[in-house]
Amino acid sequence: MILAERARVLSELQELLQDARAGDGSVVLITGPVAVGKTELAHSLARSAEKESQLLVLRGQASASGKNRTADLLEQLTESLQSTNYWADDQLPLTRRGVDRTPSRVAHEIARCSKTIPLLIVVDDLQHSDPESLDAILHLIRLSRTSRIMLVLVVAEGSQLLIPLIHAELLRAPHCWRKRLSPLSPAGVAEVVTRAFGPDVAERTVDDYYRYSGGNPLVLRALIEEQGSTSILRRADGEPAAAEAVGELEAGQVSALAVFTSLHRGGAETMAVARGIALLGVAASVELLALVLKTDVDHVAGRVMALEEAGLLNEGQFRHPGVAEAVLSDPEFTQIQVLRYEVARVLEAEGHSRQVVARQLVASRAVTEPWTVDVLRESAVEAVSQNDWSFASKCLDLALQGQMSEADKGLLITDLLQVQWKLNPARLIKYLPECFQLQQTGHIPDLRVIAVLKLFLWHGHVDEAAEMVLDIAGRGEGAEVQKQLYAFLEWARIGHPRLQKRVREANCSLLPALAESAGHELPRPVAALRKALSDSDHGEVAAMVEDILTAEPADSDSSTSALQALLYADELVLAESWFDRTMRDMEAFDSMGSRGIHYSIRAETVRRRGDLQAAERNAATALRYMAPRAWGVALGLPLGTLVAAHVARGSLEKAQEYLSWVVPRGMFLTVFGLNYLEGRGRYFLATGQYAAAQQDFLECGELMKSWDLDLPPLVPWRVGAAEAALAQGDRREARRLIGKQLEQPRAQSPRLRGMALRVYAPLVGRHRRVAILQEAADLLSGADRYQHFLALTDLSRAHQGAGDAAEALATSQRAWHGAVRCGAERVGRTLLPDSARTAPVEPEEPPADSQDAVQLSEAELRVAKLAAAGETNREISVKLFITVSTVEQHLTRVYRKLQVSGRADLRDCLAGRLTCG
Repeated sequence: MILAERARVLSELQELLQDARAGDGSVVLITGPVAVGKTELAHSLARSAEKESQLLVLRGQASASGKNRTADLLEQLTESLQSTNYWADDQLPLTRRGVDRTPSRVAHEIARCSKTIPLLIVVDDLQHSDPESLDAILHLIRLSRTSRIMLVLVVAEGSQLLIPLIHAELLRAPHCWRKRLSPLSPAGVAEVVTRAFGPDVAERTVDDYYRYSGGNPLVLRALIEEQGSTSILRRADGEPAAAEAVGELEAGQVSALAVFTSLHRGGAETMAVARGIALLGVAASVELLALVLKTDVDHVAGRVMALEEAGLLNEGQFRHPGVAEAVLSDPEFTQIQVLRYEVARVLEAEGHSRQVVARQLVASRAVTEPWTVDVLRESAVEAVSQNDWSFASKCLDLALQGQMSEADKGLLITDLLQVQWKLNPARLIKYLPECFQLQQTGHIPDLRVIAVLKLFLWHGHVDEAAEMVLDIAGRGEGAEVQKQLYAFLEWARIGHPRLQKRVREANCSLLPALAESAGHELPRPVAALRKALSDSDHGEVAAMVEDILTAEPADSDSSTSALQALLYADELVLAESWFDRTMRDMEAFDSMGSRGIHYSIRAETVRRRGDLQAAERNAATALRYMAPRAWGVALGLPLGTLVAAHVARGSLEKAQEYLSWVVPRGMFLTVFGLNYLEGRGRYFLATGQYAAAQQDFLECGELMKSWDLDLPPLVPWRVGAAEAALAQGDRREARRLIGKQLEQPRAQSPRLRGMALRVYAPLVGRHRRVAILQEAADLLSGADRYQHFLALTDLSRAHQGAGDAAEALATSQRAWHGAVRCGAERVGRTLLPDSARTAPVEPEEPPADSQDAVQLSEAELRVAKLAAAGETNREISVKLFITVSTVEQHLTRVYRKLQVSGRADLRDCLAGRLTCG
């Protein structure tokens, strides 16, 4: 089917063909930019001519790959003659063996054949012909004037330099015609789109079709094919499909390949210019292209103009958005890295953006000149400011391969370590030995070393970190260095206590001296952590953390330390309330590692609150942010939480699966190892491996004592060890351990005391057991759902043992409700009788649909519902963001209005089970 805007030209060619029949031969040169339909026009003429009986059509096509083959085009023409079967063998001398087939002889024989029947000879891509064939074409041009021959020659634009004799002959021959084709106009594009999809679609999309194709027929056809073939988009009656059946135009790979093919057909020089444009992007200009390609500006301008005229470029840029990628992905583009480096060199010399230059350098993987290192370092700094950690890493990694002084390398490698920490902590491992060597030889400033010491500890390089600390301290460089070193060591004391032990062994006076030098002043997050793990100051942690987290902006390290402080201070409700707010900030700007740590702290917090499903979910999320090796020694935190949560839910197979993971040996010398040991101890308890469980809990205790961190909020190891001892029948050891636990100053929070009392209850007589378990259940209500469920289960059994069957059933039903709430139904089915599961599970928040509740204000009702659900006054204050005093005032008014005496009556009143007043 003829393209739009070609009908007039075709009609003119058909008139010339009629003249050739009458003996008035002609030569038509069809030219124009690449892929504008030259070949299609010539072959459309040939197809229409082949339908006529009194006319022969001969076709030939030259190709660039055939230049070194003899008479390639001549063979095509003679074979075309022979295949017609129009003459007997003796009438066509060219077909005989041994006949001389010189160019002039072939041309004369073809002209002689035209006396018998008119000929239409179509030759495509003539500029690629071999010399013998070109010679024959020259003879045919001269002979066609007095023969019944129409010779149609299709040549590329700018072929004058390739076949100058042909063009010279055509210029002086009066029977020669030139037909130069151009891309379709917007009206022509609209006609083609209308023919394919109908007027409604054309009206909506024609501007896009023209913008992407520039009127180039080949590209336009590919765009239409991408939207769907015409046959599919027409109804059975042949009419176009409904407009809504055709989506918006999206320029894809098929049409990009069409442009790429057109560029290749333009020849090697055109392709070189296209590659330059693809590499330079928006910076592309004729002048820069000439510099990159090391050629003449006028030559490049000509190629660019030709591509503009073909509709492939618009203002020096590819019209189609996918062409640059196709050009750069060309497997024949073997010199792409060399050319990228040349582009980078030119852009740098011309003063373009360092980031643009750096992207070319990174792609070229070349740092052969000194200026490249400076460009890469500056670009990395800019990338960091934009939170583009990936590109910053590539810049610094490549720069490290360049030539530079040891001092510059020290600066660069510390930058690279911090960037890799943000991107993927596993990748920084390979740089740690070189960083250590550079520090030991004095090539890294002390403040920079202190900034990366955390990364050495993260991957368990405690000995190297200790040596660097001692080296820095030994020089006594400046007050700021002393202050930063003191802050680092106090931070490390909490998470990596072995480091401080190593430093103290080497220099027992160092830590006091640093504290004195720094005036005992610490960054607020570190101070909060230290108070959280003290015997006397932990009560100040909540206020300190709220000040830290409300400060603008609070960075990820500060947020992480603040949330850890709340965890270790057993301020779990407050920690939960802050997680979502800090996570919103971190999701927007921070690293995968920081998010992983954040979620792992959150997982452990909700596990201690007894929300086992949330603990599993958050710990699994944390592990998705980083691969196991990237976690370093911190892997124990999410892994230990997952094991403990799965054990508590009765999913021992999943717990065993996580325990099969390979963990770093250095992990067991950190607080993260304590978390893992506690989780594994819980698994051993649940599977009847009591001796192994006791060993893990006791190992926790030994480590914590050696670090001077024997604090129950960190890990309540005595409770676990007592349970293991009790399971082995060692009641004396269990009593000793629980007694020690209950004496601990930091074991008096409702959660920790309730846990200890629950384990202590089997060690007392039956007459006291109910009271102790009731106290444990009261303490754990609202503090730890899982432990509350266990306490109620034991209390139900104690009531049963005391002969109070009714109370035992009621308590076991409450225990079942608790199991459902915390996600431990599987364990509940094992521990509780079937009768416990007969009562429906009550909602977590009681419905406030009783008529009496209408008397309460909205604020009073919110407080009443939470109080009835078992939340403490402090928990309510955190959830509703009001003071504890306000909660107390609301509850006083609620009790007065509803005329109830306490929380138990309040729940029944709101649920409609008790008449209030």
